[in-house]
Amino acid sequence: MRITTYLGLLLGAGFVLLAAWAGGGAAVLFAHRGALLLVLGGTFAAATLASSRRTALHALSAASRLFVRPTLTARQVSEVLVALARQARADGPSSLDPDAAALHDPFLSKGLHLVADGVEPERIEELLRLESEILSERRGQAERLFRLMGMVALLLGAAGTLLALLQLPAGAPGPALAASLAPSAWGLLLAGLLFLPLAAKVRTLDHHEQLVRDQVVTGVLAIRLGQNPDYLHESLAVFAQTRG
Repeated sequence: MRITTYLGLLLGAGFVLLAAWAGGGAAVLFAHRGALLLVLGGTFAAATLASSRRTALHALSAASRLFVRPTLTARQVSEVLVALARQARADGPSSLDPDAAALHDPFLSKGLHLVADGVEPERIEELLRLESEILSERRGQAERLFRLMGMVALLLGAAGTLLALLQLPAGAPGPALAASLAPSAWGLLLAGLLFLPLAAKVRTLDHHEQLVRDQVVTGVLAIRLGQNPDYLHESLAVFAQTRG
């Protein structure tokens, strides 16, 4: 997921630079750094005003997952769960060490803690499903914040252009008129190539993580019930064929 995030940003920036160079508009756009500061600074100010500290942290967490930390794959989760199922079947559920799970995933660790504590399967599923809903809601808050930032960038770009046009004297030359459009251009670029795509990518991330958590719930319940690890492997193979 990180690869497509970086690739999308590089392609977007590259094509913008190429188009600006081919059309001769690069000097007008990039020479007006004040327009960029207006749109970018105003967008972050509006996002700060509209959100809470927790929402901002959720957005940073989602961005970290998209740009820095790798996402778990269905194959990785399946391998760990099957290995844990074999261990539990051989030595008993109490032999599991939740804090030593190979994936170091908090959701998996919580499920293993419940198994090791002998919690009933129905209660385990209830608690894990509730935890999954809470985690998904956090991703939803991050998505809504990025979408808001995209809308604000568009509005501030239009406002900046309007203010620039109002300050132009009558009969202003063409370059001055072109320069007044710089805020709108920056607003469109930031919204169309950064904030709105990030909102869509966070939704994709949420769908993927929901799938992984469903896989973990399936595996944890199988371990608690003492199911055959080979049967569990076949059950988890379905998740590997699904794309979130």
